[in-house]
Amino acid sequence: MATLQKIRNKGGLLIAIIIGLALLAFILGDFLKKGPSSFSSSEYELAEISGNSIPYQLYQQKLEELIENTKRNSGSENIDEATMETIREQAWESILRENVMDAEYEKLGLGISSDELFDIVQGNNIHPQVQQIPIFKNQETGQFDRALVIRFLKNLDQDESGLARSSWLAFEEALAQTQVMDKYNTLIKKGLYVTKDQAMAELNERNIKSNVAFVVEKYTTISDSAVSVTDQELKAYYDKNSYKYEQEAERVVEYVIFEVKPSKEDFEEADKWINSIKPDFIETADDKQFVNLNSDVAFVDKYYKQGELTEQLDTVLFNAEIGATYGPYFEGNSYKIAKLAEVKMLSDTVKARHILIRPDQNTGDYSKAKATIDSLKTLVENGANFEELAMKYGSDGTAAEGGDLGWFKREDMVAPFNDSCFFAKVGDIKTAVTQFGVHLIKVEGKGPETKKVQVAVLERVVAPSQKTYDVFYGEASQFAGLNNTYDKFDKAINEKALAKRVTPPLKETDKTIAGLEAPREIVRWAYNTATKGSVSDVFELGNKFVVATLTEVKEKGIAPFEQIKEELTVEVKKEKKAKTIIDKFNSAMTTSKNIQDIAANLGLRVDTAENVSFSSFSMPGIGVEPKVIVNAVELEKDKLSAPVQGNTGVYLLHVFGKTENTETETKAEAARLTSGTQSRVDYEVYEALKKVADIKDYRIKFF
Repeated sequence: MATLQKIRNKGGLLIAIIIGLALLAFILGDFLKKGPSSFSSSEYELAEISGNSIPYQLYQQKLEELIENTKRNSGSENIDEATMETIREQAWESILRENVMDAEYEKLGLGISSDELFDIVQGNNIHPQVQQIPIFKNQETGQFDRALVIRFLKNLDQDESGLARSSWLAFEEALAQTQVMDKYNTLIKKGLYVTKDQAMAELNERNIKSNVAFVVEKYTTISDSAVSVTDQELKAYYDKNSYKYEQEAERVVEYVIFEVKPSKEDFEEADKWINSIKPDFIETADDKQFVNLNSDVAFVDKYYKQGELTEQLDTVLFNAEIGATYGPYFEGNSYKIAKLAEVKMLSDTVKARHILIRPDQNTGDYSKAKATIDSLKTLVENGANFEELAMKYGSDGTAAEGGDLGWFKREDMVAPFNDSCFFAKVGDIKTAVTQFGVHLIKVEGKGPETKKVQVAVLERVVAPSQKTYDVFYGEASQFAGLNNTYDKFDKAINEKALAKRVTPPLKETDKTIAGLEAPREIVRWAYNTATKGSVSDVFELGNKFVVATLTEVKEKGIAPFEQIKEELTVEVKKEKKAKTIIDKFNSAMTTSKNIQDIAANLGLRVDTAENVSFSSFSMPGIGVEPKVIVNAVELEKDKLSAPVQGNTGVYLLHVFGKTENTETETKAEAARLTSGTQSRVDYEVYEALKKVADIKDYRIKFF
């Protein structure tokens, strides 16, 4: 609702912003025309891939091409933010694939010739993507028809706007890229196979199972305070195990929200407006137009039966004459006036048949479809059989049943179709134009009619005024100015009893934070501007002002020693505890090799686990203990293991039963493993090449 009020109160500001954006676009456009040299500075470097610098200009060109393609394909100049975000990712992915894969293709001599492109578009080996395009499917059979492709391509030049040709060329380019990628992946797949020895090893891993008795002494039996560690020990462990602490870049942000809510004056202003306009609403003869011109919520073109409105409106309007009003009244977050617009006797269900003629597949023109429907209507009115005409001319799934739609409710169909059916009489022949085409409709039955009313609701949403926004902004701005360090920030939140929120670890590419509208600027601030402990200026996110502080910084690579010192301390203490327990186990094993005796000597319990194999993810009663599982499977029957250092404690194992692998046929297993390996090629090969390319992504500098 904040947006609504801003439109009311910031009209001049919006115009200024639009003009500013237009000037910026003009300046950037002129700047971009200067060529790649303008982007020689790292300031304009979008990424680095395989050592190659990728200028922002290249990304912008890709983005503009995709935007134009999207506009052509949708037939609209407007692109919503969700679609725009998808387009941005497509532009980035296009750059990635070109820079990661093109060198691979060149080394192998992979490409696509004009003859091959012809073959997969209109030849004997049509690509599945072409076959899935709706306009290339026969309307009667629903099957792909190559003749429709050829006809489409022959008619490309008849489109004077050139949009059809541009869209098709963009599609062909993407198709060619897909074809080359398929060739590359196929080469790799053909080079993958599984040997008999590998297949046998897999059968052994799956089929060799152990029944094992074990004792465990958990690390928690030794208190942390009983184990001391030095920085030297921690550093030695860190140097030896640094590979375990590789991390991606992350930021954690704490923030406080100043949510803009309507003031008392805002409520009074909305109440004043609704009362002042009421006489005009009562007098108007065109309720729909009046609501659409004046209300914050558009006219709802619906008829309600008794019980579907609120109890108060039900009581008043179902016993009133057309033109009667109720209100003003307050509901939700709005002041409203309800006016009885129409009363009709209507059915809840209708039975009908229809004949659908679709618009021209190539141009979307409805004129021929309308002419055909007019001709069919004349035939029906002169006595032709509607069902037979539907079977002959209908172009949807109902044609085979003579256009029979059966019984349906009002909400089951699109509005123009519904209106033609529900406002007609049984036996009427009506026409309707929808997004699917032009319909000829025969109404064959209607359910019992009941009294229904159409209600025009004039609504004024109570939204914060500019004055209210200024008050909340001032509060947020003062908070940010006075509390410009983390300690001050945290103290002020406690003193003012504000709700402090904490983000999950934020990646550079994150675009969402729960509860905040379009919070990308917070992420960019955390990576581009902020230092640990710094406090931001005020972010305006929808109807919320946000002040943030950066509390945790992790850079990509091996985590610094100091950052993970606590975690290292836990691991080193665990190592020391394990050594103590292992020494205890080894001492007990010098007097007995019987697991029961050892357990009794140490005051431990003997537990069992059955059917333990390499494919086991965890052991019953133990959890995830891969070292224990490996030792249990590898240990010979009736043998006692050496102490095994696990994740949660030290284990001693005794295998009392073993199932050996009896499968010797490896051919089927090899085929299964090969198929599984090849199925991962399409994804894993590209991901592996991206990793080798050492991609440095600097997009956060720009958006």
